[in-house]
Amino acid sequence: MLKRVLLGVVGVIVLGMIAFGVFAWRPAIGEVAPPAPGSFAPALVARGEVLASAGYCASCHTAKGGKPLAGGYAMATQFGTIYSTNITPDPDTGIGTWSEPAFRRAMHEGVSRNGAHLFPAFPYDHFTKLTDGDVAALYAYLMTRAPVRQDASDNTVPFPLNIRALQAGWKLLFFKPGRFQAEPAQSAAWNRGAYLAEGISHCGACHTPRGMLGAEIKDRPYAGAPIDGWIAPPLDKTNPSPVPWTQAELLAYLGTGISRYHGTAAGPMGAVPRGLSHLPAADIAAIATYFASRNGSATAGATGDAAVAKALVADKIGTGLGSGLIDPKEEDGCECDGSEEDVCA
Repeated sequence: MLKRVLLGVVGVIVLGMIAFGVFAWRPAIGEVAPPAPGSFAPALVARGEVLASAGYCASCHTAKGGKPLAGGYAMATQFGTIYSTNITPDPDTGIGTWSEPAFRRAMHEGVSRNGAHLFPAFPYDHFTKLTDGDVAALYAYLMTRAPVRQDASDNTVPFPLNIRALQAGWKLLFFKPGRFQAEPAQSAAWNRGAYLAEGISHCGACHTPRGMLGAEIKDRPYAGAPIDGWIAPPLDKTNPSPVPWTQAELLAYLGTGISRYHGTAAGPMGAVPRGLSHLPAADIAAIATYFASRNGSATAGATGDAAVAKALVADKIGTGLGSGLIDPKEEDGCECDGSEEDVCA
């Protein structure tokens, strides 16, 4: 009897492993000859350049002092160090032999050309929301860059977490593939901002807290999280700033990296205004619209001047709440020069 039970348990385990193997398996997509740069329409390449900038591709795929997009940037995670890959069109060490369908699968499904599951350090859980047209534009842009021969560094993720097939299990638990779905009740600007923030710019990758297995906690979007020794503050109604992040302040900060009331973008945030600066002004305004809605300032009617004035009054009666704040009636407010070292209070 016991032997029969044990055989049954072993059989279930074996069948489970076979089923998981079938679920995890992805076929390789055949190599192609590197496409000629002139085969892409200039307008498509230009569109891809803007998207690549808004997605901070160079920030993650360029090692310090290295050649652009050649990979080697080290990302320290709780599971080990992961090095970004070479995404130049080099045929041997980059993505030069990737077809557009192979590139699209990586962006939308987190699967490499050879069928290996990608680590979620590559934010495919955000890129899955991109339209096929935007992915095609990114592909055109990358394939027209100068090829750089540079082998990828070895990741230091320990066994068994380094088994790529196990990433399929992570996806089963945490990954929901699919294109962005507009909210009919929201404005066109709000939906455009949501598409950019949730997709190519993957704002939640830094501003949403993560669980034990490294996945974003989906029921706490934009609630703030630690990142590279910094704190990515909440972008929702829990933001502790006494001065509200109004749409106007968000627009100034995202467009220039400087806010009169909130200081200068620094640390991991420093790359964001640089990347977004290539977007049309209407797109930056759309992102500001989206986050002003999420933090409640879009409907609160609050202004930075009013909040500062209230804090200054509180300071005069001894509460200390206005300490360090600048009276909006005085000069221009913050006198930052825009450098990372000059961060305003």
